[in-house]
Amino acid sequence: MDNQYHRNNYLIQKEMIRKEILVTDIVSFLGDGIIKVEGTPQSIFVDNVADVEHTTESTLDWINASKQNKQELMEKSKARVLLVDPDVEYSDIAQKQGKILLVVGKPRQAMAKVIGEFFVSRPKPFVHPTAVIDEEAVIDPTATISAGCVIGKARIGKNTVLKPNVVVYDDVNIGNNCLIQAGAVIGTDGLGCSREPDGTLIKFPHVGGIIIGDNVEIGANCQIAKGVLSDTRIDDGCKINGLCFIAHNSHLEKNVWITGDTMLCGSTHVGKNTTIYSNGIVREQ
Repeated sequence: MDNQYHRNNYLIQKEMIRKEILVTDIVSFLGDGIIKVEGTPQSIFVDNVADVEHTTESTLDWINASKQNKQELMEKSKARVLLVDPDVEYSDIAQKQGKILLVVGKPRQAMAKVIGEFFVSRPKPFVHPTAVIDEEAVIDPTATISAGCVIGKARIGKNTVLKPNVVVYDDVNIGNNCLIQAGAVIGTDGLGCSREPDGTLIKFPHVGGIIIGDNVEIGANCQIAKGVLSDTRIDDGCKINGLCFIAHNSHLEKNVWITGDTMLCGSTHVGKNTTIYSNGIVREQ
């Protein structure tokens, strides 16, 4: 089991870029997010990020601001460079260890930004030969369309990535810098029905579309239905985890975060910066 664990960890590490990043470049990148720098960062570099069991001297580490023993965690970390909050002191122990503390308001968020900027591999844009794309589709040349994708008369913006087997129907507009994970289906008909007196179901046609803003992420195997007479809308910055269903005419304002296996019924309106946790069902008012 231990050998398998280390093998899997090795494979995971290979997905991460390993290169020397100057601490001063990290400070410049975080900009006004840096409250202060303790220690001497000049000419010091980090070359990896890792969990606590695999931290080395050249790892960029961070200390969770919610930890009660964060001072101890900082002093015991093998890493030389750490992101910490203002409550962590630059103690005599840290100074003797030659540590460099990058003091920020929210270390977790700062760490996420740094990893995304310096340690995530970004493949060159491509369109896989197995993708099926309508001749009227408009796809920016910087977009990535992976194997098995099917795209109708839709628009795909700059630097947007569609992972394998994503289906995008007609009348869908996806913005810039979006990530659509594998198996998501964007632009299906909803199923709003009425019954005749004899019980026969009459489906209301869906002739609207979907508008997805910039910097949106949609998780694996999500389904998003197009609008009935107007559009379903997902505004900039929204993050939707896997196995979610967004029904017709729903509107997610900016920076909505929806965790896995959640359903939004038709015409649901979610205000900006809202978080909806897993396995929820939200209906219109």
